[in-house]
Amino acid sequence: MRTCIKFVLVAMIAACSALASSPAVKLPAGRLAIVADGNSPDPDDIGATAVIFGILKGAGLTDRLVHLSHSCDLDPIKNPGNQVIDAVNETRRQHKLHQLCSEGISLFGPFLNLKKHFNCRAEKDAAVANLREAINASSANDPLWIIEAGEPDVIGYALAAAIASKRQYVHVVSHHPANDNSGDFFTWQQILEFGVTEHQIGDQNKGLKTAMPQWAWAKNHRNAGISWIWEQLQYAEQDGVVKFQTNKFDCSDAGLVYWWITGASKGGNKSSTPADMKGMLLRDQP
Repeated sequence: MRTCIKFVLVAMIAACSALASSPAVKLPAGRLAIVADGNSPDPDDIGATAVIFGILKGAGLTDRLVHLSHSCDLDPIKNPGNQVIDAVNETRRQHKLHQLCSEGISLFGPFLNLKKHFNCRAEKDAAVANLREAINASSANDPLWIIEAGEPDVIGYALAAAIASKRQYVHVVSHHPANDNSGDFFTWQQILEFGVTEHQIGDQNKGLKTAMPQWAWAKNHRNAGISWIWEQLQYAEQDGVVKFQTNKFDCSDAGLVYWWITGASKGGNKSSTPADMKGMLLRDQP
């Protein structure tokens, strides 16, 4: 009898512990659009995009994603900063990101409301048109949340082409002026002048650009999608174009989506960590 009681207590404690570690989903109304670069000198969007797929799946929100584009730095070779990327590596990144998106959709889908994903360097007009359609479908009850995980130009082109009255139902989420102020064709002020709602949640590198061991749990995970995320983080760490990612796993832009999932402007977590990501990634795991 005592053995049975002990077993029940252990099971209850384990269940409560799992419940306590499972992050709350407090989703705002609306749909999600992700515009990432990754073809710029910093390869962080490789790991971040992989994590985004996983946390959307973990939160049960794959149906909310309506736009996904990568390589949104439309003029990457002319980067005015100290970081530079050459044409060969930039093309390699485009191919890597496009393959990554296909793999992520397969591993964590279905993404029922995502028609396709776009390489902005090769399919700029199509990417802009798809994002414009998502903007035009917006309303007070069904706004569009655009994750600015790279330069703002594709967002600017889409807003310029959209129905003017629909722009008021668009939220643009950013975490770093390195994205906001790096447009080749649109300034950040021009983006704001379209009448969108701006959300600045603070530099996500602080909590999500970390030492590699914080992701050791994901390596060789029994879930193929989780171990695949580790491989993408490793790929970015070993990329070699910039040195500041060496020995770091960086999914900083995934912090923007984590904030949205956990409440957005109504108390969303602006300071997520790899431990938070783990909780969300494993939220749907048995």
